Amino acid sequence: MTTPVERDDPGMQPERTLMAWQRTIALLVVVGLLFLRGPLAPGDRAFPEASPEVRVATMAGLLLLAAVLAAHVRLRWRASGHGTRVPGTGRPPSSVAGPWAMVLLCAGVLALSCVLVLTVLLAA
Repeated sequence: MTTPVERDDPGMQPERTLMAWQRTIALLVVVGLLFLRGPLAPGDRAFPEASPEVRVATMAGLLLLAAVLAAHVRLRWRASGHGTRVPGTGRPPSSVAGPWAMVLLCAGVLALSCVLVLTVLLAA
């Protein structure tokens, strides 16, 4: 029988962080699906809309971003013993995801915002 690894945080912080990343990834997919859909009523032009090619490309980019982030978070979570230790040092992990994951997420959200702003400005 093995003894549990001691952690600086005796609470559920690693699990909460993992769930926060999972919610963020799920919301990326939901936002992409909402952007992909067309108008709710045929012929409704109350709101500017991007071309189908732009919507599909945006959705593909968001799906790729979500897949990369999900794979990274999952692999890092499993490698750290479900948030209990860092391989090699045995110390508690500093975070569930690497710093580059947050930069990538921010860049993806910025790109989506630019697409939305350009859609509105070019339709005006």
